[in-house]
Amino acid sequence: MDWIRVLAFAFLIFYHTGMMFVDWNWHIESGHNNIFLKSIMLLTSNWRLDILFIVSGVAISFMVTKMSLKYFAWQRVLKLFIPLIFAIIIIVVPQSYYEALQKGVFEGNFWQFWTTQYFSFSIDERMIAPFPTYNHMWYVLYLFSYTIMLLPVFSFINSEKGAGFLLLFESWLTKGTKIIWLPMALYFLILMSNGKDKVTAAFYNDWYGHSIFIFALVMGLLFVRMPSIWASFERNRYLSLVAGLLGYGALLTIFLTPSDMLPFDGSAAWGYIAMFVKWSWIALIIGFARRYLNFSNKALKYCNQIVYPFFILHQTVIIIIGYYVIDWGLSGISEFLIIMIGTFALCGLLYEAIIRRVDILRLMFGLKWNGTII
Repeated sequence: MDWIRVLAFAFLIFYHTGMMFVDWNWHIESGHNNIFLKSIMLLTSNWRLDILFIVSGVAISFMVTKMSLKYFAWQRVLKLFIPLIFAIIIIVVPQSYYEALQKGVFEGNFWQFWTTQYFSFSIDERMIAPFPTYNHMWYVLYLFSYTIMLLPVFSFINSEKGAGFLLLFESWLTKGTKIIWLPMALYFLILMSNGKDKVTAAFYNDWYGHSIFIFALVMGLLFVRMPSIWASFERNRYLSLVAGLLGYGALLTIFLTPSDMLPFDGSAAWGYIAMFVKWSWIALIIGFARRYLNFSNKALKYCNQIVYPFFILHQTVIIIIGYYVIDWGLSGISEFLIIMIGTFALCGLLYEAIIRRVDILRLMFGLKWNGTII
């Protein structure tokens, strides 16, 4: 799961860079619309967020076995809430600034924007988000809220009664192909209950998003307490692969075929096929990772240390670099590669040169404060 965590977060840089090169509404737009890139993003958009919450659930489940729930809640404040507030006040601001510049919402320098516009608590319909905003840090807001809300669940799974329940559930769930079809059936139930499959990232009305992400987080919490689950994923990995490829093929067919040429209502089928793709790809990723990435090394340990600061920084760096690069008149592929590689490089430089060396910044980026017991 450590490899999945690192690769999933690294993929966000690819995905968010790609958002500038397709015709989906985003903060910065390059004017390109790469169909091949969109086809890849179409696949990954169905599972990339869920798998992050599953991985987070695994990590949380380990944590609550090593500390009291009171101390765990305090750690969540330090690791999630403080970086969230810091990001809203400092890190996310350039995202809104450059978006406002490109969309003609604001004219002036960054200092003027930060001191007069950003904290105006207003909404401009041309902007994706209001002033101020959390943008990509919605994941941290959601995760913090869920972990506080689920404290009773953590208490239950730590109890003898909870352990007994999980033992029985494990023996049932790991038989045959249940690990494939049961979560998929529950995903279908979530879709039918909500009537839509769109994550809004607006905390107050994102009922579909909350449903699938809490479900994913709870799966991670429980699966790590049931070790045989991982072997079940591995045994069923080829079934997951076949299902995932078939589902992706169906999505591509609907996406690439004019609606009047389809023998069925593509929009009505889309949500259910997307759910099918979502879980089959999550299952195949876990299954193949269990088979081929079940090891650790120095590179993985290092990446695990930097992944959270990279996440906090990455979208801001993408937008700053992208704002200037898309005006260079290069090909779309060249611009995409410069922005993506530049983002990895600049995030790494900021981490190594500044963040890890300054205690207050370590705290703001969710790292341990050197020399203390935090």
